[in-house]
Amino acid sequence: MSQGPWYRRALPLALAASLCIPFIASGQGIPKDRAPLTTTLGEISALRTAYVDAFNAKDAKALSAMYTANAIIISADGSQTEGGPAISKLFADSAANWPHAVVKSSGLRLYGTTAVDVGTWTVHPKAGGEMVSRYLVVLRKDMKGWKLAYSANAPMSK
Repeated sequence: MSQGPWYRRALPLALAASLCIPFIASGQGIPKDRAPLTTTLGEISALRTAYVDAFNAKDAKALSAMYTANAIIISADGSQTEGGPAISKLFADSAANWPHAVVKSSGLRLYGTTAVDVGTWTVHPKAGGEMVSRYLVVLRKDMKGWKLAYSANAPMSK
């Protein structure tokens, strides 16, 4: 067998491979339409921290801005508040009486642009003591970032 035919067949194959390798290598990373998990966890953690900071600062406007326009809140007493304007009014009316709060997440599940966060919400009233409740929050991500879509709070029995 002569060297000529083999060489002629190998050159186009080598050229094609050299053109494809950069595309194959770039395809091994995270797709451009997906956020890395560590970025998502950091964004949700930052939102959780900002939420507690706004609550403790009694900043009803900042807290309201963290909810979607059609969010639903189920309070510890079972009452339900729906929609941005109603949530803003609820927070504005009650902010002056908010106690100091501490949040501790015990689990977070991610489903694309939806996240479910569960944990404990502990408040320290001015009169003393503490009240602990469990929370479940459903977050949605849009072009502006993560926002709370549903929030439920249930007191823990002692």
